[in-house]
Amino acid sequence: MSQATLLPLSHAPSSRNSGVGHAPVSRSAGYTHQEIIRAQTMAAGLVAVWGILFFGSAATAVIVISVATAIAADLLIGLSIRRPVLGGLWHAALTGMLIGLTLPATVNWYVPAVGSLSAILLGKAPFGGLGHYIWQPALVGRVFVQLLFNSTLTLGASYAPEPVLTRDHLLFGDLRKSTPLEIPAYDGWAETRGPAGIDAFTMERPQRVLHRFADGQMKLEGSLRFTPLLRDYLPPWQDTLVGAVPGGIGEASTLAVLVAGLYLIYRGYLRWQLPVALLAGAAMAAAILPVASPNTGGFRWLPIVAAENGRAVGLAYVLYHLTSGQIMLGAFLLAGDMITSPKRARAQIVFGALIGAVTIFMRLYGLPEGECYWAILGANSFVPFIDRQLKRPVLGIESE
Repeated sequence: MSQATLLPLSHAPSSRNSGVGHAPVSRSAGYTHQEIIRAQTMAAGLVAVWGILFFGSAATAVIVISVATAIAADLLIGLSIRRPVLGGLWHAALTGMLIGLTLPATVNWYVPAVGSLSAILLGKAPFGGLGHYIWQPALVGRVFVQLLFNSTLTLGASYAPEPVLTRDHLLFGDLRKSTPLEIPAYDGWAETRGPAGIDAFTMERPQRVLHRFADGQMKLEGSLRFTPLLRDYLPPWQDTLVGAVPGGIGEASTLAVLVAGLYLIYRGYLRWQLPVALLAGAAMAAAILPVASPNTGGFRWLPIVAAENGRAVGLAYVLYHLTSGQIMLGAFLLAGDMITSPKRARAQIVFGALIGAVTIFMRLYGLPEGECYWAILGANSFVPFIDRQLKRPVLGIESE
């Protein structure tokens, strides 16, 4: 795919020669591909800093190993072919940082190393580097380590609880000093102090809880179906906003990812239509797709309309889907990769909606781990087809 797809989206290039370097550039604004990549790395860095706050030094180690390995791999490839790597080492740093954001802080050191190495060697180098790869390189590395270390990154049905630092031990806490959290008695991360000697609480990832709920594995209370889910199995919704839930380093905080995404939209490096379409597609799928109904032995469609004890529990169920797991990270930092996403706004709407809907489908009925990453890679494969089908028609009369 042409490097021209990396043009900043809010600026149209002028016809004048501004004298800037290699494409992709925006001549009118003077942006080069290095500046674009640096801005994207800054956005990812903001999310990384927020993740380190909630997961401590273990998260720092994962990020550092991911970035260092990606830079080393890209540098060695450049030396072996005796020419500079297009995009410089900034793109390698960005790739490594994105891989680190998709991984939990508790993985062994070799997982981010293998992830970054495979991202460069499998996802980027074989296609000629920046501007030519088909699939988002960071996600190629992420799904590779998921396949290789499936006991760590859960391809099966293991739902082991994972840690997140308490409010009194942010940044400097030790995730190994943890205790299980009793969700029914939990008032939320901001309201709860850990016992003496405890730095972290362990709990199940919200997206895995939602998967078990859709599979009919939750106890019911008479006619109440959604109320026990929200009260006894999921943390308060605001915890998914600030990042006080377990998951990947960059997956947990909705607010940090949103700020980073808005920065990229403001700079013109991300069209707003793509993340909005992705979130809308995910919300629509969560609102419509059925969940198991053990009382009747069937399924309940349109969960969004569920109301129990006068409360719109169905709407809360949909909101948990949007702010849990990888959806926000995928929408704002991964799906919008300028090389692997469609070029036109209306094509990006279809692309984003497809990713969102497939992510929820996989979460509910298939793979409650890395589901958004698999959905993005699948959608990357259809980008040429989507671009062709939604290209702008040319006005005129066909000549004979």
